[in-house]
Amino acid sequence: MDKIDERLLWHGGTHIDEAAFNRIFGRVLAKLRGSDDFNPTRTAQHSGLDRAFLYAIERGEKGVSLFTLFRLASASKQSAAGIVRLMEQELAADTEGRK
Repeated sequence: MDKIDERLLWHGGTHIDEAAFNRIFGRVLAKLRGSDDFNPTRTAQHSGLDRAFLYAIERGEKGVSLFTLFRLASASKQSAAGIVRLMEQELAADTEGRK
């Protein structure tokens, strides 16, 4: 059996590395934050996360744990599943663009 590179994710017929995955998640978070109800200060307050950390996530510099995903979902009044669906849509668009 071939060794699997744990830093890669197979999605839509192409591999996505962790850095690209984090950038795509950052785009999703930035889109969610587009409303006044989900501005950086409010998001930080409601999620218990530092604003600098939120910006690092948006820039794709930091990844998120499942626990952090649920915190962000709660702060944005979304379900974690809804955010995952948005992420899947962004991944599909990104992988389509690479083909």
